[in-house]
Amino acid sequence: MERVREHLIGVLVALLPSILFSQSPATVPGRSAEHYAGIVTEVELRQHLEVLASDAYQGRDTGKEGQKMAARYIREHFISSGIPPIENAPKGTVVEGYYQPFELIEEISGSISITHKETELLFLKELLYFNESIKEDRSVKELVYLGDGSSIGDVQGAVGKVGLVKEPGTKDPMALMGALRKLGESAKGTGVDVLLVTTDRMEELVEKVGHYVSGSRMRLPVKGEAMEGGGGMQMILVSQDAMDDLLGKKPMRKLTRKKVGSTVMVDFVIRAKASANKVLSENVLGFIEGSDKKDELIVITAHYDHIGVENGEVYNGADDDGSGTVAIMMIAKAFAEAKKAGDGPRRSVLVMPVSGEEKGLLGSRYYSEHPIFPLENTVANLNIDMIGRTDSAHNGANPYVYIIGSDRLSSDLHVINEQANESSTKLVLDYTFNDRKDPNRFYYRSDHYNFARKGVPAIFYFSGVHEDYHQPSDTVDKIQYDLLHQRALLVFHTAWLLANTEERIVVDGDVE
Repeated sequence: MERVREHLIGVLVALLPSILFSQSPATVPGRSAEHYAGIVTEVELRQHLEVLASDAYQGRDTGKEGQKMAARYIREHFISSGIPPIENAPKGTVVEGYYQPFELIEEISGSISITHKETELLFLKELLYFNESIKEDRSVKELVYLGDGSSIGDVQGAVGKVGLVKEPGTKDPMALMGALRKLGESAKGTGVDVLLVTTDRMEELVEKVGHYVSGSRMRLPVKGEAMEGGGGMQMILVSQDAMDDLLGKKPMRKLTRKKVGSTVMVDFVIRAKASANKVLSENVLGFIEGSDKKDELIVITAHYDHIGVENGEVYNGADDDGSGTVAIMMIAKAFAEAKKAGDGPRRSVLVMPVSGEEKGLLGSRYYSEHPIFPLENTVANLNIDMIGRTDSAHNGANPYVYIIGSDRLSSDLHVINEQANESSTKLVLDYTFNDRKDPNRFYYRSDHYNFARKGVPAIFYFSGVHEDYHQPSDTVDKIQYDLLHQRALLVFHTAWLLANTEERIVVDGDVE
Protein backbone atom coordinates (compact mmCIF):
# COMPACT_ATOMS: atom_id res chain seq x y z
CA MET A 1 0.00 0.00 0.00
CA GLU A 2 2.84 2.37 0.87
CA ARG A 3 4.42 1.68 -2.54
CA VAL A 4 1.12 2.56 -4.26
CA ARG A 5 0.90 5.76 -2.20
CA GLU A 6 4.45 6.75 -3.22
CA HIS A 7 3.61 6.07 -6.85
CA LEU A 8 0.54 8.32 -6.72
CA ILE A 9 2.54 11.12 -5.09
CA GLY A 10 5.15 10.78 -7.84
CA VAL A 11 2.49 11.06 -10.54
CA LEU A 12 0.99 14.16 -8.91
CA VAL A 13 4.43 15.82 -8.67
CA ALA A 14 5.07 15.06 -12.34
CA LEU A 15 1.70 16.55 -13.28
CA LEU A 16 2.03 19.62 -11.04
CA PRO A 17 3.51 21.94 -13.71
CA SER A 18 0.66 21.07 -16.07
CA ILE A 19 -1.87 21.72 -13.31
CA LEU A 20 -0.27 25.04 -12.38
CA PHE A 21 -0.16 26.25 -15.94
CA SER A 22 -3.26 24.53 -17.30
CA GLN A 23 -4.63 27.87 -18.45
CA SER A 24 -3.38 27.19 -21.95
CA PRO A 25 -3.77 29.58 -24.89
CA ALA A 26 -7.08 28.01 -25.80
CA THR A 27 -8.62 28.65 -22.39
CA VAL A 28 -7.97 32.38 -22.14
CA PRO A 29 -11.32 34.22 -22.45
CA GLY A 30 -12.20 35.32 -25.98
CA ARG A 31 -10.37 34.15 -29.03
CA SER A 32 -7.45 31.80 -28.51
CA ALA A 33 -3.73 32.39 -28.88
CA GLU A 34 -3.92 30.26 -32.01
CA HIS A 35 -6.20 32.85 -33.58
CA TYR A 36 -3.82 35.74 -32.89
CA ALA A 37 -0.81 33.64 -33.85
CA GLY A 38 -2.29 33.78 -37.34
CA ILE A 39 -1.28 37.46 -37.46
CA VAL A 40 2.38 36.40 -37.39
CA THR A 41 2.73 35.44 -41.04
CA GLU A 42 5.67 34.26 -43.09
CA VAL A 43 4.76 36.84 -45.75
CA GLU A 44 5.00 39.83 -43.40
CA LEU A 45 8.16 38.53 -41.74
CA ARG A 46 9.77 38.43 -45.17
CA GLN A 47 8.47 41.88 -46.13
CA HIS A 48 9.87 43.54 -43.02
CA LEU A 49 13.20 41.73 -43.23
CA GLU A 50 13.71 42.67 -46.87
CA VAL A 51 13.48 46.30 -45.78
CA LEU A 52 15.56 46.24 -42.59
CA ALA A 53 18.31 44.04 -44.05
CA SER A 54 18.57 45.93 -47.33
CA ASP A 55 21.65 47.90 -48.37
CA ALA A 56 19.65 51.11 -47.86
CA TYR A 57 19.87 50.54 -44.07
CA GLN A 58 23.67 50.50 -44.20
CA GLY A 59 24.11 47.61 -41.80
CA ARG A 60 22.25 49.38 -38.95
CA ASP A 61 25.44 50.32 -37.09
CA THR A 62 24.70 51.69 -33.61
CA GLY A 63 24.37 55.47 -33.58
CA LYS A 64 24.67 55.74 -37.36
CA GLU A 65 22.00 56.73 -39.88
CA GLY A 66 21.13 53.14 -40.79
CA GLN A 67 20.27 52.36 -37.19
CA LYS A 68 18.19 55.53 -36.95
CA MET A 69 16.32 54.51 -40.11
CA ALA A 70 15.61 51.11 -38.60
CA ALA A 71 14.34 52.69 -35.37
CA ARG A 72 11.97 54.89 -37.35
CA TYR A 73 10.76 51.93 -39.41
CA ILE A 74 10.01 49.90 -36.27
CA ARG A 75 8.31 52.88 -34.64
CA GLU A 76 6.04 53.29 -37.67
CA HIS A 77 5.18 49.60 -37.48
CA PHE A 78 4.15 50.01 -33.83
CA ILE A 79 2.03 53.03 -34.73
CA SER A 80 0.31 51.24 -37.61
CA SER A 81 -0.33 48.27 -35.30
CA GLY A 82 -2.27 50.55 -32.96
CA ILE A 83 0.32 50.55 -30.16
CA PRO A 84 0.34 53.94 -28.39
CA PRO A 85 3.51 55.68 -27.17
CA ILE A 86 4.45 55.34 -23.52
CA GLU A 87 3.19 58.29 -21.51
CA ASN A 88 3.81 59.23 -17.89
CA ALA A 89 7.07 57.30 -17.69
CA PRO A 90 8.25 56.58 -14.13
CA LYS A 91 10.27 59.30 -12.46
CA GLY A 92 13.96 59.07 -13.22
CA THR A 93 13.51 57.42 -16.63
CA VAL A 94 13.68 59.14 -19.98
CA VAL A 95 11.15 58.08 -22.61
CA GLU A 96 10.55 59.99 -25.81
CA GLY A 97 7.36 58.55 -27.25
CA TYR A 98 8.42 55.19 -28.67
CA TYR A 99 12.10 55.59 -27.78
CA GLN A 100 14.30 55.09 -24.76
CA PRO A 101 17.35 57.16 -25.75
CA PHE A 102 20.77 56.51 -24.25
CA GLU A 103 24.20 58.03 -24.63
CA LEU A 104 27.32 56.08 -25.53
CA ILE A 105 31.02 56.80 -25.71
CA GLU A 106 32.43 55.77 -29.07
CA GLU A 107 36.11 54.88 -29.20
CA ILE A 108 37.79 54.41 -32.56
CA SER A 109 39.62 51.09 -32.72
CA GLY A 110 43.36 51.05 -33.28
CA SER A 111 44.25 53.92 -30.99
CA ILE A 112 46.91 51.88 -29.15
CA SER A 113 50.30 50.91 -30.59
CA ILE A 114 53.64 49.77 -29.19
CA THR A 115 56.96 51.28 -30.23
CA HIS A 116 60.29 49.52 -29.71
CA LYS A 117 63.46 51.11 -31.04
CA GLU A 118 62.52 52.00 -34.63
CA THR A 119 59.61 49.57 -34.88
CA GLU A 120 55.90 50.35 -34.38
CA LEU A 121 53.52 47.47 -33.65
CA LEU A 122 49.98 48.17 -34.88
CA PHE A 123 46.40 47.04 -34.33
CA LEU A 124 45.27 44.16 -36.59
CA LYS A 125 48.88 43.55 -37.61
CA GLU A 126 51.07 42.62 -34.66
CA LEU A 127 48.46 43.60 -32.04
CA LEU A 128 44.85 42.68 -31.32
CA TYR A 129 42.71 44.02 -28.47
CA PHE A 130 39.07 44.28 -27.51
CA ASN A 131 39.03 47.35 -25.30
CA GLU A 132 41.05 50.55 -25.14
CA SER A 133 41.39 51.78 -21.59
CA ILE A 134 44.90 53.26 -21.96
CA LYS A 135 44.52 57.01 -22.51
CA GLU A 136 48.14 58.22 -22.39
CA ASP A 137 51.59 56.97 -23.41
CA ARG A 138 53.23 54.57 -21.03
CA SER A 139 56.92 53.70 -20.88
CA VAL A 140 57.42 50.06 -19.90
CA LYS A 141 60.70 49.00 -18.30
CA GLU A 142 59.65 45.71 -16.75
CA LEU A 143 57.01 42.99 -17.08
CA VAL A 144 55.56 40.64 -14.50
CA TYR A 145 55.76 37.12 -15.94
CA LEU A 146 52.47 35.25 -15.40
CA GLY A 147 53.24 32.02 -17.27
CA ASP A 148 50.25 30.34 -18.90
CA GLY A 149 47.85 31.89 -16.39
CA SER A 150 47.26 28.67 -14.44
CA SER A 151 49.20 29.96 -11.40
CA ILE A 152 48.13 33.56 -11.75
CA GLY A 153 46.32 33.47 -8.40
CA ASP A 154 49.64 33.05 -6.62
CA VAL A 155 50.92 36.43 -7.80
CA GLN A 156 50.42 39.39 -5.49
CA GLY A 157 51.65 42.97 -5.28
CA ALA A 158 51.80 43.75 -9.00
CA VAL A 159 49.57 46.83 -8.73
CA GLY A 160 49.98 49.19 -11.66
CA LYS A 161 52.38 46.91 -13.51
CA VAL A 162 52.31 45.28 -16.95
CA GLY A 163 51.78 41.51 -17.00
CA LEU A 164 52.93 38.98 -19.60
CA VAL A 165 51.13 35.69 -20.22
CA LYS A 166 50.81 33.06 -22.93
CA GLU A 167 47.56 32.73 -24.85
CA PRO A 168 45.06 30.29 -23.27
CA GLY A 169 45.07 27.00 -25.13
CA THR A 170 41.82 26.91 -27.10
CA LYS A 171 41.39 26.17 -30.80
CA ASP A 172 38.14 28.00 -31.50
CA PRO A 173 38.74 31.76 -31.96
CA MET A 174 35.28 32.57 -30.63
CA ALA A 175 35.76 30.35 -27.55
CA LEU A 176 39.00 32.25 -27.04
CA MET A 177 36.94 35.33 -26.16
CA GLY A 178 35.56 33.55 -23.10
CA ALA A 179 38.99 32.20 -22.12
CA LEU A 180 40.53 35.67 -22.36
CA ARG A 181 37.73 37.12 -20.28
CA LYS A 182 38.45 34.60 -17.53
CA LEU A 183 42.17 35.29 -17.81
CA GLY A 184 41.56 39.03 -17.47
CA GLU A 185 39.44 38.52 -14.36
CA SER A 186 42.18 36.39 -12.81
CA ALA A 187 44.86 38.93 -13.71
CA LYS A 188 42.93 41.67 -11.92
CA GLY A 189 43.66 39.83 -8.69
CA THR A 190 47.38 40.41 -9.20
CA GLY A 191 46.94 44.17 -9.51
CA VAL A 192 48.32 44.47 -13.04
CA ASP A 193 46.45 47.02 -15.15
CA VAL A 194 47.90 46.04 -18.54
CA LEU A 195 48.13 42.43 -19.70
CA LEU A 196 50.16 41.42 -22.77
CA VAL A 197 49.09 38.04 -24.14
CA THR A 198 51.46 36.42 -26.62
CA THR A 199 49.96 34.35 -29.45
CA ASP A 200 51.47 32.36 -32.30
CA ARG A 201 48.33 32.60 -34.46
CA MET A 202 47.79 36.32 -34.85
CA GLU A 203 47.03 36.04 -38.57
CA GLU A 204 44.26 33.51 -37.93
CA LEU A 205 42.74 35.58 -35.12
CA VAL A 206 42.73 38.75 -37.20
CA GLU A 207 41.01 36.89 -40.02
CA LYS A 208 38.38 35.31 -37.76
CA VAL A 209 37.55 38.11 -35.33
CA GLY A 210 39.33 41.20 -36.71
CA HIS A 211 36.22 42.54 -38.43
CA TYR A 212 34.34 42.19 -35.15
CA VAL A 213 36.68 44.50 -33.25
CA SER A 214 37.73 46.90 -36.00
CA GLY A 215 36.06 50.22 -36.76
CA SER A 216 34.72 51.63 -33.53
CA ARG A 217 33.70 50.31 -30.15
CA MET A 218 31.21 51.80 -27.77
CA ARG A 219 30.46 51.73 -24.08
CA LEU A 220 28.06 53.30 -21.65
CA PRO A 221 29.61 56.30 -19.91
CA VAL A 222 30.55 55.98 -16.26
CA LYS A 223 28.72 58.52 -14.12
CA GLY A 224 30.82 61.60 -13.61
CA GLU A 225 33.66 60.53 -15.90
CA ALA A 226 35.45 62.94 -18.19
CA MET A 227 35.01 62.48 -21.93
CA GLU A 228 38.38 60.79 -22.23
CA GLY A 229 37.67 58.56 -19.22
CA GLY A 230 37.41 54.82 -19.14
CA GLY A 231 39.82 52.79 -17.08
CA GLY A 232 39.85 49.12 -16.30
CA MET A 233 42.33 46.52 -17.41
CA GLN A 234 43.91 46.79 -20.85
CA MET A 235 44.51 43.43 -22.54
CA ILE A 236 46.63 43.30 -25.72
CA LEU A 237 47.37 40.19 -27.78
CA VAL A 238 50.86 40.41 -29.29
CA SER A 239 52.16 38.17 -32.10
CA GLN A 240 54.88 35.72 -31.09
CA ASP A 241 57.52 37.26 -33.36
CA ALA A 242 56.76 40.79 -32.16
CA MET A 243 56.89 39.69 -28.53
CA ASP A 244 60.27 38.04 -29.06
CA ASP A 245 61.56 41.36 -30.43
CA LEU A 246 60.21 43.21 -27.39
CA LEU A 247 61.89 40.71 -25.08
CA GLY A 248 65.21 40.98 -26.92
CA LYS A 249 67.58 38.24 -25.77
CA LYS A 250 64.86 36.65 -23.64
CA PRO A 251 62.35 35.23 -26.18
CA MET A 252 59.09 33.86 -24.85
CA ARG A 253 60.12 30.21 -25.16
CA LYS A 254 63.01 30.81 -22.74
CA LEU A 255 60.77 32.48 -20.18
CA THR A 256 58.94 29.23 -19.51
CA ARG A 257 61.74 28.37 -17.09
CA LYS A 258 61.18 31.55 -15.07
CA LYS A 259 59.12 31.58 -11.92
CA VAL A 260 55.60 32.96 -12.21
CA GLY A 261 55.61 36.40 -10.64
CA SER A 262 59.23 37.15 -11.56
CA THR A 263 60.29 40.34 -13.33
CA VAL A 264 61.42 40.60 -16.95
CA MET A 265 63.35 43.73 -17.94
CA VAL A 266 62.26 45.40 -21.23
CA ASP A 267 62.26 48.80 -22.86
CA PHE A 268 59.31 49.90 -25.02
CA VAL A 269 56.43 52.39 -25.04
CA ILE A 270 52.71 51.70 -25.23
CA ARG A 271 51.24 54.65 -27.09
CA ALA A 272 47.65 55.91 -27.07
CA LYS A 273 45.76 58.43 -29.18
CA ALA A 274 42.60 60.27 -28.16
CA SER A 275 39.66 58.67 -29.92
CA ALA A 276 36.42 59.23 -27.99
CA ASN A 277 33.22 61.00 -28.95
CA LYS A 278 29.59 60.90 -27.84
CA VAL A 279 26.94 58.89 -29.69
CA LEU A 280 23.19 58.76 -29.13
CA SER A 281 21.21 55.58 -29.71
CA GLU A 282 17.79 54.31 -28.67
CA ASN A 283 15.76 51.26 -27.71
CA VAL A 284 12.34 51.16 -29.40
CA LEU A 285 9.29 50.60 -27.20
CA GLY A 286 6.12 48.76 -28.09
CA PHE A 287 4.04 48.64 -24.91
CA ILE A 288 0.77 46.70 -24.71
CA GLU A 289 -0.85 47.38 -21.33
CA GLY A 290 -2.36 44.42 -19.53
CA SER A 291 -5.70 44.13 -17.79
CA ASP A 292 -6.09 42.85 -14.22
CA LYS A 293 -2.37 42.12 -13.78
CA LYS A 294 -1.09 45.13 -15.71
CA ASP A 295 1.55 46.05 -13.11
CA GLU A 296 3.40 42.85 -13.94
CA LEU A 297 5.40 42.76 -17.17
CA ILE A 298 6.74 40.42 -19.85
CA VAL A 299 9.63 41.90 -21.86
CA ILE A 300 10.34 40.56 -25.35
CA THR A 301 13.65 41.66 -26.91
CA ALA A 302 15.79 41.36 -30.02
CA HIS A 303 18.60 43.63 -31.15
CA TYR A 304 17.98 45.58 -34.32
CA ASP A 305 21.51 46.93 -34.73
CA HIS A 306 24.29 45.25 -36.70
CA ILE A 307 27.89 46.15 -37.61
CA GLY A 308 27.42 48.62 -40.44
CA VAL A 309 29.65 49.07 -43.47
CA GLU A 310 33.28 47.97 -43.65
CA ASN A 311 35.62 48.47 -46.60
CA GLY A 312 32.67 49.49 -48.74
CA GLU A 313 30.68 46.31 -48.01
CA VAL A 314 27.33 46.41 -46.23
CA TYR A 315 26.92 43.91 -43.41
CA ASN A 316 23.15 43.46 -43.74
CA GLY A 317 22.66 41.25 -40.68
CA ALA A 318 19.60 39.48 -42.06
CA ASP A 319 19.85 36.67 -39.54
CA ASP A 320 21.86 38.62 -36.94
CA ASP A 321 19.50 39.95 -35.81
CA GLY A 322 17.09 41.04 -38.49
CA SER A 323 15.35 37.69 -37.99
CA GLY A 324 14.71 38.33 -34.31
CA THR A 325 13.71 41.94 -34.92
CA VAL A 326 10.98 41.15 -37.44
CA ALA A 327 9.76 38.30 -35.24
CA ILE A 328 9.11 40.56 -32.25
CA MET A 329 7.61 43.24 -34.48
CA MET A 330 4.97 40.73 -35.57
CA ILE A 331 4.52 39.43 -32.01
CA ALA A 332 3.80 43.01 -30.94
CA LYS A 333 1.22 43.32 -33.68
CA ALA A 334 -0.46 40.10 -32.58
CA PHE A 335 -0.75 41.24 -28.96
CA ALA A 336 -2.00 44.66 -30.09
CA GLU A 337 -4.71 43.03 -32.21
CA ALA A 338 -5.74 40.87 -29.25
CA LYS A 339 -6.04 43.92 -27.02
CA LYS A 340 -8.04 45.80 -29.65
CA ALA A 341 -10.48 42.88 -29.82
CA GLY A 342 -10.88 42.75 -26.05
CA ASP A 343 -8.66 39.68 -25.64
CA GLY A 344 -5.56 41.51 -24.52
CA PRO A 345 -3.02 40.06 -22.10
CA ARG A 346 -3.64 40.11 -18.37
CA ARG A 347 -0.03 41.14 -17.73
CA SER A 348 1.52 43.98 -19.68
CA VAL A 349 3.87 43.17 -22.54
CA LEU A 350 6.83 45.33 -23.56
CA VAL A 351 8.20 44.49 -26.99
CA MET A 352 11.57 46.20 -27.08
CA PRO A 353 13.94 46.05 -30.06
CA VAL A 354 17.26 47.14 -28.53
CA SER A 355 20.33 48.77 -30.02
CA GLY A 356 24.01 48.50 -29.16
CA GLU A 357 24.07 44.71 -28.82
CA GLU A 358 26.95 44.34 -31.25
CA LYS A 359 28.90 46.87 -29.17
CA GLY A 360 28.56 44.85 -25.97
CA LEU A 361 24.84 44.36 -25.09
CA LEU A 362 24.66 48.09 -24.38
CA GLY A 363 20.99 48.88 -25.08
CA SER A 364 19.71 46.08 -22.89
CA ARG A 365 22.29 46.90 -20.25
CA TYR A 366 21.10 50.50 -20.23
CA TYR A 367 17.51 49.36 -19.79
CA SER A 368 18.49 47.01 -16.95
CA GLU A 369 20.17 49.94 -15.17
CA HIS A 370 17.38 52.42 -16.03
CA PRO A 371 14.25 50.26 -16.32
CA ILE A 372 11.10 51.99 -17.47
CA PHE A 373 9.08 49.49 -15.45
CA PRO A 374 10.38 48.05 -12.16
CA LEU A 375 12.49 44.93 -12.59
CA GLU A 376 10.87 43.43 -9.51
CA ASN A 377 7.58 43.51 -11.46
CA THR A 378 9.19 42.03 -14.58
CA VAL A 379 8.11 38.40 -14.74
CA ALA A 380 10.33 37.22 -17.60
CA ASN A 381 12.37 38.23 -20.61
CA LEU A 382 12.11 36.37 -23.91
CA ASN A 383 15.01 37.27 -26.16
CA ILE A 384 15.57 36.34 -29.80
CA ASP A 385 18.96 36.56 -31.47
CA MET A 386 19.31 34.76 -34.84
CA ILE A 387 16.41 32.39 -35.61
CA GLY A 388 16.44 32.45 -39.40
CA ARG A 389 18.93 29.74 -40.38
CA THR A 390 20.09 26.17 -39.76
CA ASP A 391 23.51 25.40 -38.31
CA SER A 392 25.76 22.53 -39.35
CA ALA A 393 24.68 20.41 -36.39
CA HIS A 394 21.11 20.26 -37.74
CA ASN A 395 21.54 19.80 -41.49
CA GLY A 396 18.70 17.53 -42.60
CA ALA A 397 17.23 17.43 -39.10
CA ASN A 398 13.68 18.21 -38.00
CA PRO A 399 12.78 21.87 -37.31
CA TYR A 400 14.50 22.95 -34.10
CA VAL A 401 15.53 25.90 -32.00
CA TYR A 402 18.19 26.22 -29.30
CA ILE A 403 16.79 27.12 -25.88
CA ILE A 404 19.27 28.80 -23.57
CA GLY A 405 18.67 29.83 -19.96
CA SER A 406 15.07 28.67 -19.56
CA ASP A 407 15.77 26.80 -16.31
CA ARG A 408 18.60 28.94 -14.90
CA LEU A 409 16.36 31.13 -12.74
CA SER A 410 12.88 29.62 -12.97
CA SER A 411 11.82 26.01 -13.38
CA ASP A 412 8.32 27.33 -14.15
CA LEU A 413 9.62 29.28 -17.15
CA HIS A 414 11.18 26.12 -18.54
CA VAL A 415 7.89 24.24 -18.12
CA ILE A 416 5.83 26.99 -19.74
CA ASN A 417 8.11 27.18 -22.77
CA GLU A 418 7.90 23.42 -23.26
CA GLN A 419 4.12 23.50 -22.81
CA ALA A 420 3.81 26.29 -25.38
CA ASN A 421 5.90 24.28 -27.82
CA GLU A 422 3.90 21.11 -27.27
CA SER A 423 0.59 22.89 -27.81
CA SER A 424 1.71 24.81 -30.91
CA THR A 425 4.87 24.50 -32.99
CA LYS A 426 6.28 21.17 -31.75
CA LEU A 427 9.84 22.16 -32.59
CA VAL A 428 12.78 20.11 -31.40
CA LEU A 429 14.04 22.08 -28.39
CA ASP A 430 17.82 21.74 -28.32
CA TYR A 431 19.42 22.49 -24.93
CA THR A 432 23.04 21.92 -26.02
CA PHE A 433 24.10 25.51 -25.35
CA ASN A 434 22.22 25.65 -22.06
CA ASP A 435 25.03 23.58 -20.54
CA ARG A 436 26.76 25.68 -17.88
CA LYS A 437 30.08 24.43 -19.26
CA ASP A 438 29.31 25.51 -22.83
CA PRO A 439 32.66 26.82 -24.13
CA ASN A 440 30.84 29.27 -26.42
CA ARG A 441 29.26 30.95 -23.37
CA PHE A 442 26.18 31.88 -25.40
CA TYR A 443 24.23 32.40 -22.18
CA TYR A 444 26.32 35.51 -21.57
CA ARG A 445 26.40 36.80 -25.15
CA SER A 446 22.96 38.19 -25.90
CA ASP A 447 20.58 40.73 -24.42
CA HIS A 448 18.67 38.35 -22.14
CA TYR A 449 21.72 38.21 -19.89
CA ASN A 450 21.23 41.80 -18.73
CA PHE A 451 17.84 40.75 -17.38
CA ALA A 452 19.09 37.47 -15.94
CA ARG A 453 21.93 39.15 -14.07
CA LYS A 454 19.28 41.28 -12.34
CA GLY A 455 17.27 38.22 -11.33
CA VAL A 456 14.68 38.26 -14.14
CA PRO A 457 14.10 34.76 -15.60
CA ALA A 458 14.99 34.74 -19.28
CA ILE A 459 15.06 32.55 -22.39
CA PHE A 460 17.41 33.06 -25.32
CA TYR A 461 16.02 31.63 -28.60
CA PHE A 462 18.76 30.89 -31.13
CA SER A 463 19.28 28.78 -34.25
CA GLY A 464 23.07 28.63 -34.13
CA VAL A 465 26.13 30.10 -35.81
CA HIS A 466 26.67 29.61 -39.54
CA GLU A 467 29.33 30.48 -42.11
CA ASP A 468 27.75 33.90 -42.77
CA TYR A 469 27.86 35.00 -39.13
CA HIS A 470 29.23 38.57 -39.03
CA GLN A 471 29.95 38.47 -42.74
CA PRO A 472 28.52 40.65 -45.54
CA SER A 473 26.98 37.44 -46.89
CA ASP A 474 24.37 37.35 -44.06
CA THR A 475 21.63 38.37 -46.48
CA VAL A 476 17.88 37.88 -46.84
CA ASP A 477 18.16 35.27 -49.58
CA LYS A 478 19.78 32.88 -47.06
CA ILE A 479 16.87 33.08 -44.58
CA GLN A 480 14.68 29.99 -44.16
CA TYR A 481 11.39 31.78 -43.67
CA ASP A 482 9.41 28.68 -42.74
CA LEU A 483 11.74 28.07 -39.79
CA LEU A 484 11.80 31.76 -38.87
CA HIS A 485 8.00 31.67 -38.80
CA GLN A 486 7.81 28.54 -36.61
CA ARG A 487 10.32 29.88 -34.11
CA ALA A 488 8.57 33.25 -33.91
CA LEU A 489 5.32 31.42 -33.14
CA LEU A 490 6.95 29.53 -30.27
CA VAL A 491 8.03 32.83 -28.69
CA PHE A 492 4.54 34.26 -29.16
CA HIS A 493 2.83 31.26 -27.54
CA THR A 494 5.27 31.28 -24.64
CA ALA A 495 4.68 35.01 -24.12
CA TRP A 496 0.92 34.46 -24.29
CA LEU A 497 1.06 31.87 -21.55
CA LEU A 498 3.34 34.00 -19.37
CA ALA A 499 1.04 36.99 -19.80
CA ASN A 500 -2.15 35.10 -18.96
CA THR A 501 -1.44 32.47 -16.30
CA GLU A 502 -3.06 33.05 -12.92
CA GLU A 503 0.12 32.67 -10.92
CA ARG A 504 3.36 34.48 -11.66
CA ILE A 505 6.24 32.10 -12.36
CA VAL A 506 8.50 31.41 -9.39
CA VAL A 507 12.16 32.39 -9.25
CA ASP A 508 13.88 29.34 -7.77
CA GLY A 509 17.35 29.54 -9.32
CA ASP A 510 20.46 31.46 -8.36
CA VAL A 511 21.54 34.65 -10.09
CA GLU A 512 25.04 34.31 -11.56
